[in-house]
Amino acid sequence: MNPIASKPAPPAFLVRVFLLEALGSVGANLMQYGIFFYMQKRFGWGARQNLVLSSAQGMVYVVGALASTPLAHKFDRQKLLRLLTIVMIACTIIAVYVTTPAVIVVLLLAYVIASAAQWPLLESLISIGADSDQLSRRISIYNLVWSGTGAVTVAGCGVIIARSQNGIFWAAAAAHVVALLLLIRIRPLAQHAHAHMDPEPELIQSRELAKRLSRIALPATFAVIYAMGAIMPTLPVIQSTSPELRTLVAGIWMIARWISFVSLGATIWWHTRPRALLIAAIIMLGTFLGITLVPQLLCMILCQIAMGLAMGLVYSASLYFGMVLSAGSTAQGSYHEALIGAGAILGPGCGALASILQPDNPRASVYAVGTILWLSVMAACAASLRTRSSVPHHLPLRE
Repeated sequence: MNPIASKPAPPAFLVRVFLLEALGSVGANLMQYGIFFYMQKRFGWGARQNLVLSSAQGMVYVVGALASTPLAHKFDRQKLLRLLTIVMIACTIIAVYVTTPAVIVVLLLAYVIASAAQWPLLESLISIGADSDQLSRRISIYNLVWSGTGAVTVAGCGVIIARSQNGIFWAAAAAHVVALLLLIRIRPLAQHAHAHMDPEPELIQSRELAKRLSRIALPATFAVIYAMGAIMPTLPVIQSTSPELRTLVAGIWMIARWISFVSLGATIWWHTRPRALLIAAIIMLGTFLGITLVPQLLCMILCQIAMGLAMGLVYSASLYFGMVLSAGSTAQGSYHEALIGAGAILGPGCGALASILQPDNPRASVYAVGTILWLSVMAACAASLRTRSSVPHHLPLRE
């Protein structure tokens, strides 16, 4: 895979992009995950209200993700990132002074649209001037940055909520203000061009299968993440811990996902073993049921660890194979993020619907989300078998 002549992105430029990503992750995790604990503590929201809110987030997340590409064609990416950051700052600061949940929800949804639109831009920027090996390393760093800052943010979110009613809004606003200052200082982004990457013929089949399987599993992954985020504050095993520790206990899977990203960044075995993604989907199904149905802290911790490792593989594969097969296009980043939003709609939406149809069954939401995971596993099996039957004899797939 050889890139054509292209001005490579300088290290200082990439460092700034990674810093922007870290700051964006701090704000997003406070507003899109910590918000469930905030709403439960301040307004007494239960699983049903949180699931509806989470599903609404998913709907507008898809809008923001898909809008990113046409907006990037119309506006300079640096200016667009500045505008999106200003919107996020405004939403978080206004939320500080709001006392009604309805207005907070409106501000949150506006925030989510802007947040979703920024990720394809950043994912495209880290792909500038990279061949396949360089892209693998950059995506690994990208994944470590957003997941690491997210895990730390969620772990500390409980302390913020317990000690300051509007602390999560102030903290998110501060992160985005720093990001805006960084964007003002960064050099024009348009001066760097993307490298063109032609996948080796013997790897195209394997990479296409990996992308297909990962993008079947990706919506299911985030269906679990968003549904779990809404359900977690109401689980007895979580409520038995102190308010300061609740988000730490509920975010163990994030730490495990970060460890998964470390391992995947140091190896390339998963580049040619696409069916490992099918195993990851099966693991997510089993561990989700263990986390939500088994009322034991140790079981929850162990299941979260296994789930986080599997989620790391699915996310890495979706982003890497999408980018490497498209020369790092913003459109592929938008599609990747839109699938995340689709999962955020499906998981919490089906969970909320199940709780409405069966209000006397506290496990109805869990079974509904589990069904989505089971369907994802079946779809991944079908895609894998179909690809196996269509592979030419001279292009063997590695397991």
